[in-house]
Amino acid sequence: MTIAGRTRNLTRWTVLSILLLVSAWSGPAHAWPTTAQWIPIYKNSALLQDPSGDSTGSRNVVSDPTHDAAFIFNDGTYLYFRLRLDKDPSKSGGLDAFGWGVEFDTDRDASDYEWLMMVNGIAQTEVIELWHNTAQGTLGDPGDKSEVLYTSILLAGNFQVSAADTAINGDQDYFLDWRFPSATFKQALNLTDSSPIRLFYGSSPSTNNLSDRGGDLVGGSDLYTGLTDTITPLGTTPTTGVVKFVVDLAGTGDVIQITAGTTLYLRVDDGDVNYDNAVKQAVTVTLRATSGDTATVTLTETGVNTGIFTGALPTQSASPVAGDGILQVTPGATVNAEYIDGIDASYNLNQIRADSVWIITLEPAISLAKSATPATAPPGTEVLYTVHYRNQGLGVASNLIIADTIPIFTTYVTGSLKAGNAASTYATASPLTDAADADTGQFGGTGVIFTIGTVAADNGVANAGSDEGKVYFKVKID
Repeated sequence: MTIAGRTRNLTRWTVLSILLLVSAWSGPAHAWPTTAQWIPIYKNSALLQDPSGDSTGSRNVVSDPTHDAAFIFNDGTYLYFRLRLDKDPSKSGGLDAFGWGVEFDTDRDASDYEWLMMVNGIAQTEVIELWHNTAQGTLGDPGDKSEVLYTSILLAGNFQVSAADTAINGDQDYFLDWRFPSATFKQALNLTDSSPIRLFYGSSPSTNNLSDRGGDLVGGSDLYTGLTDTITPLGTTPTTGVVKFVVDLAGTGDVIQITAGTTLYLRVDDGDVNYDNAVKQAVTVTLRATSGDTATVTLTETGVNTGIFTGALPTQSASPVAGDGILQVTPGATVNAEYIDGIDASYNLNQIRADSVWIITLEPAISLAKSATPATAPPGTEVLYTVHYRNQGLGVASNLIIADTIPIFTTYVTGSLKAGNAASTYATASPLTDAADADTGQFGGTGVIFTIGTVAADNGVANAGSDEGKVYFKVKID
């Protein structure tokens, strides 16, 4: 088989390669990234740089501290690449007879690279080729030639040249953009969207390697110094994800308990999922209640470029019902949230991030504290009893009855019943009659009874509010 004046062994071409060349990707037009969508490439946490005078013409990659040498973008259909060049590389509907490309380190070993993608402007029929480097010659050498052509697509329809926003050497610079099917790329390199990879950009007079002999190596003269910071095939920098239960869809607060029937709100922070700053992305979280129900919640990015995702799911107190979009829970149960973090900042894959909330009930919980003043006294002394009641539950208490028997060897002091708030004293409390009438207290001959109509739910503030109060009575020691 003869292509571009050179003979290639047909056995080195996969069936997929031939189909791609014949079809020429003549499907529906697919939009190129906007200027804002391109993700700059970093090395040592700074924009990837290359000296402006280390090569010439369209093979010379250029940059300055505020303008990156290379970019990447992935929209799920195509993986896009961009190089900033000193001159216009376009010629007669195609490109100069030269090559531009990027090498990929997929095993985090800087002594070699595993794959090479080249824009081949040398061939008579210009193509974008994906090469496999199966045997590294000199360790760390980006000029090592790849041996196996895995597949290729036609350049036509899959590249563009545009004026760049710089003139670094005094005249107009240009962007060379090309794209490659994302699914084919990931299948060939055995990657997922979360796999860690490093890149090495450059140009070359050859089609199966990058070279500083007639070309330009970007960022360094060897792989050890020139490989970029780690990214994913989505072009994003790996970050460690976090999931938590929050107060609302804005993602505020931190919730540790709810009541059945309350809506659950969730937040995930994970910057490497935000691969397109023009579109809101989404993530999923699995909820598991210890009472038996399970549900999956989709969280949507709070803005087009935030890396923060929120979502909600209603709950109800009931037995599990699969797939109804409601999480059935019971009081006392725990709801666990699980988010699969595809890659974290340490490049660990598919780590489980978790948070939990406790399902509580809206029931009152009354506490009573009784005191006597004085605690000890001789016969004939009046003793004041104070009962401090407090609702420590989340539900309102109705018709609270406090009953106390007059101690033996004492006599009730007639007309001594009083009631007040938690901050009251006997002197400031309101007097009550001894009779069984409309007020809250009565003396029944052998004991006292106080009936409190309503005690509010716990307000979380001690000695204040209608969630607590005090009642009083006196006895005289016989």
